[in-house]
Amino acid sequence: MKKMETLIHSIKNISYITGEFKDSALEQSFYSYLLQETTRYSRRYILALGILFQIFVLPDYTFFKERGLLYVIFLMGVLFLLISILYYLRIPNMSSSLYLFSSIYEIVAILFFIILFLLCEHQDIVVHQQGLIVFIFVIFLILPNRFINKIILSTFLTGSFFYIAISKKLISSYIHSGSLIIFTIVVIFFCAFSARFINRLQRIQFQDSLALERLSTTDTLTKAYNRRKYDQDLEKEISRSQRYKIIFSGIIFDLDNFKEVNDNYGHLMGDEVLKKISSQVKEVIRENDELYRWGGEEFIIILPNTDQESATELANRVKSYLENTDFSPVHRLTCSFGVTSWQEEDSVVSFTDRLDHLLYLAKKKGKDRIVTQEF
Repeated sequence: MKKMETLIHSIKNISYITGEFKDSALEQSFYSYLLQETTRYSRRYILALGILFQIFVLPDYTFFKERGLLYVIFLMGVLFLLISILYYLRIPNMSSSLYLFSSIYEIVAILFFIILFLLCEHQDIVVHQQGLIVFIFVIFLILPNRFINKIILSTFLTGSFFYIAISKKLISSYIHSGSLIIFTIVVIFFCAFSARFINRLQRIQFQDSLALERLSTTDTLTKAYNRRKYDQDLEKEISRSQRYKIIFSGIIFDLDNFKEVNDNYGHLMGDEVLKKISSQVKEVIRENDELYRWGGEEFIIILPNTDQESATELANRVKSYLENTDFSPVHRLTCSFGVTSWQEEDSVVSFTDRLDHLLYLAKKKGKDRIVTQEF
């Protein structure tokens, strides 16, 4: 029953028509995920298309008697191959322009197809229509793009194809033309239906993966990130700082005398205090800062692009905010803090050990205070 409710909730977030997320922020997250998948798989198909288009010059050699037209077709194939290679190489860096570049790539391919159709001396409409159908499959099922863009591009391609075919009188009768048009429309319909189904399935799976990721990286009580997520994020932050020489800082804090809260008010009230602390701290820290439950009543904050002085100022704000928070029926609570910044020789272990040592010093010096690292 629970799984069914989760599935229904997932589907509600997805457009029935396009199969895309209704929430633009969620769709943007999926876009980033799709970019990774495209980098691994679709780029190979794109390169193969460019090579295949170029190989078709071999049968064209027998179809075209005029060598001038053959040279034009060969140059078009070379240009399309170069565009395919550019697409192949650029996909990993298309953080915000994948769909745009896909549309441009498809428009260029459509124009090449139409020009070839106009120039081709081989007048078998069925052969050309087979090429059209293959093209429609590529638009809907191979290249990553918005669903509406796929509809527009395939409709434009099909309309142009039959306009040229009728203008050149390649279709012998109205019955013949009607049959070909209806068959092509049916192909577009089923391709669109399949693309929509794939869109929905991909996004349902994406939501499931997000849910699993949250479960594995989030503390169930406080909804802050857990220790596993802390290790992962800290390692990434250290790698980024080593590469770009950008400093970051960390804050560790611990509730003073928290055992007395559990002893005097019970563990359930202690849990409520921890949950409230987590939610309150999230209101104080910045959007790019992350809060982690390190263990028990200890929390760590990672602050990207932040020096120690700014981190200490934030620690003071968090300390003051918590001191003025009403935890009734629990009386006033205080916290001890440790603050440090990344050093070039730091690892995940050394950075965390330094934070832990600073927290120990804050406790040793009487609690309810902030201790910073002196370099």
